[in-house]
Amino acid sequence: MALKPYKNVESMHPASSPSVNDDWQGAWGKINPSEVRFIHFVRHDHGVEEVWTYPHEALVRWVFKKSEPQQELEILSGGDTIIIRGHGLEKFLEPLEKKTLLRVEQQMIRFASAQPDGCCVVEIKIESSH
Repeated sequence: MALKPYKNVESMHPASSPSVNDDWQGAWGKINPSEVRFIHFVRHDHGVEEVWTYPHEALVRWVFKKSEPQQELEILSGGDTIIIRGHGLEKFLEPLEKKTLLRVEQQMIRFASAQPDGCCVVEIKIESSH
């Protein structure tokens, strides 16, 4: 019995999937063009990648603090507080409101300000009251 050849579904519909060069995705994460049910926070803790997933419906509120040299976005979800630090974080505000923010990823770089796309997540901290 012969195996069917693999078809890359994303390449079949290039108009619906964002390219790496536009504002939809980067090393900081990914914004979906339409509403998504879940948001993924990817952080690195002592060399171990952790992915924390929350339904958008569970996000109670968020506070954006714009200061120098770093910005902070604090998100409350149930008993958890997610704190994102970096710069260019205002990029996440509208996608949070529209429920199109799919992924936020901590970048493992030494010089965050050298990022070409203007957005850089240097820390994702998750505090749980459980």
